[in-house]
Amino acid sequence: MLALSESHEVPVFSGSDPAPAAPKPERAKTRCRIIEESDLDAVIGLLRAGFPDRSEAYWRNGLAHHRAQPLPDGVPRYGYLMERDGEAVGVLLALYRVIEDEAGTHLRCNLSSWYVKPEYRSLGTLLDGFAMRDRSVTYVNVSPAPQTWAMHKARGFKTICAGQMLALPLLGRHRGRARAVSPATLALLPPAEARLVADHVSYGCLGLVWSHGSVAGALLFQRRAIKVLPGRFAWLRFPGLQLVYHSPNLDLAACLGAVGRHLLLRRAMPWFVLDALERCADIPGRYFPGRAPKFARGPNPPVAGDLSYTEIVLFGA
Repeated sequence: MLALSESHEVPVFSGSDPAPAAPKPERAKTRCRIIEESDLDAVIGLLRAGFPDRSEAYWRNGLAHHRAQPLPDGVPRYGYLMERDGEAVGVLLALYRVIEDEAGTHLRCNLSSWYVKPEYRSLGTLLDGFAMRDRSVTYVNVSPAPQTWAMHKARGFKTICAGQMLALPLLGRHRGRARAVSPATLALLPPAEARLVADHVSYGCLGLVWSHGSVAGALLFQRRAIKVLPGRFAWLRFPGLQLVYHSPNLDLAACLGAVGRHLLLRRAMPWFVLDALERCADIPGRYFPGRAPKFARGPNPPVAGDLSYTEIVLFGA
């Protein structure tokens, strides 16, 4: 037997004692959580990787617009982040807003700008599921990629826009007067709607107020380039406007002529596009089915064409 001094200890193994087991490697940990203010640099880094045609200023300006909107406690401000061993590897912007309408007060969430690093793409469904847990919230996607349309339907989303109309408003009925947004025209609107219109004008939208006698309503347009033809001529575009909001009770067909006159004389713009479920028979123009569809899931889906406070106006074209 080996003699040892009192200051040393060594293990003694018999021939039948097993060798010590190698330590098990730690499993990689993946988690999804709410985006915090301190995460914004990492979030914008991911978004720029996923959408390389968008500048850093594009993301920062849009998030700043959204940050200014009031939200109740407990509602995510920006959306959700996916981490792998502490590294940010995925992001889903979830732009919440409070809706007050005939159905009461409820939450609507614009799911926007999803990106997961390619090596972790298989984990992306965790991010989606985490973001859509609350069945009391209405979730909308206003810019779904074509390859995700079938997936949205499989997840219970309903189509709220099946195509777009290219409207020629000068050919519509001429009634009333359309004027640019000003303190005087905003005074014709209910206070909550006047705030909505003023917000969107500050984002860069073109705002009009139509009035006829004691009846008044608002229309908001986003500047955009319109594709002339699909496929090989998709690069060919012309300047235009998209209708992103109009007052819920506004008879759009009744105010078209006045709106068209204003757009042509003040903006040199003879047309605009609007979302629709089907061709609008009382609006002169052409309907393009299947163009820019939009989806919603939840108890209070928006009407076709209501894009207020969505990414389309917060971030711009």
